[in-house]
Parts: sequence; structure tokens; C-alpha cells
Amino acid sequence: MEQILPVALVVLACVGVWAVVEIALTMRSARRDIDKLTASATEVIEQTQPVVAKLDGIADELEPAAKRVAPLLDKTTGTVGTADESLARLNGILQDVSSVSGAASSVTDAVKGVAESAASGVAGVVSRLRGDAPASGRAPKLDGATDPEPPAPADDPARGEGRYVDYDAVAAAQTQDAGEPAGAAESQKED
Repeated sequence: MEQILPVALVVLACVGVWAVVEIALTMRSARRDIDKLTASATEVIEQTQPVVAKLDGIADELEPAAKRVAPLLDKTTGTVGTADESLARLNGILQDVSSVSGAASSVTDAVKGVAESAASGVAGVVSRLRGDAPASGRAPKLDGATDPEPPAPADDPARGEGRYVDYDAVAAAQTQDAGEPAGAAESQKED
């Protein structure tokens, strides 16, 4: 066992030397990688410095404009409020104009009706004074006026209006036309 101990110490020393060499190689490669990374970072920083300087200049130029935005927004809000009030007033005016137009239209229709009836009456009086009787038996009219349609009889069965057909009344009317008294038709019915 005494011989094993020096061999173990030699193996242990070899392993220690190997570990130190590995650590040294790792440190050297890490230093190379760190140098490359530092060089890349420096290059990126150098490239971004002009961009940052431009952005800084743009921010400096925008600062006065940004200070003017708040008053501009206040003015815009006031203008929108004024426009809203103006539109509300315009809506009220248009409603008033609409009601006045409707009233004027109804007055115009009423005046037109009065004028037409007065003209028809005057034309009728003048024609009677001259002794002219209208050929159709109707009163004269103004130019462009149309004849109203004559009303249909209320009892016209073709129109579908009026009362139901009363067959007792029809039979009584037929017998009266034939010369029988109305009471005879009723007595025949009762039989």
C-alpha cells in the first residue's frame, strides 16, 4: 500500500496539471470571445451614435411644437363646441322654416279654393245674365280645372258597399210592378 500512495500522488498531480492547462485554455478562448464581443459592441455603439444624435435633434425640434399642441387642442375643442351650437340653431331655424312653409302652403290652398269658387260663381252669374245655359247643365269652370267624379250610389251592389240584398223587399217590389198589392205578397209568404 505504500507503493500505491506515490502512484496516486503522481496521478493526482497529473490530473491537477491537466486541469490547470484546461482552465488556462478556457480563459484564453473566453478572453478572445470577450474581445470580439467588445469590438462588436464598440462598432454598434459607433454606428448608433449618429442615429441617436439625429433623434436627439428631432426631439429638440419637436419640443416647441409639442408645447403648441395643448393650446391648439383647447382651440379645437372650443371650435367644435361652437359648431355644435351653430348646428343646433340651424336645426331650429329649419324647423321654423318648415312650419312656416306648411302654413303658407295651407293658406295658399285655402286662397286658391276661395278664388276658384268665387270665379265659378261669377262665371255662373255672368252666364245666367247673358242667358247662356251650360250645355252640360254644369257650372262653368276655370281653365285647367277638372270635373269631380260623380259619387256612386250607396246601394250599388257592384261596388260591394251598401246594404245586403233584402229578398222580401225585392219580391214586394216585383209584385207591385206586376200590379199585385204589397200585402198579397206578404200573405203568400206567410202561407
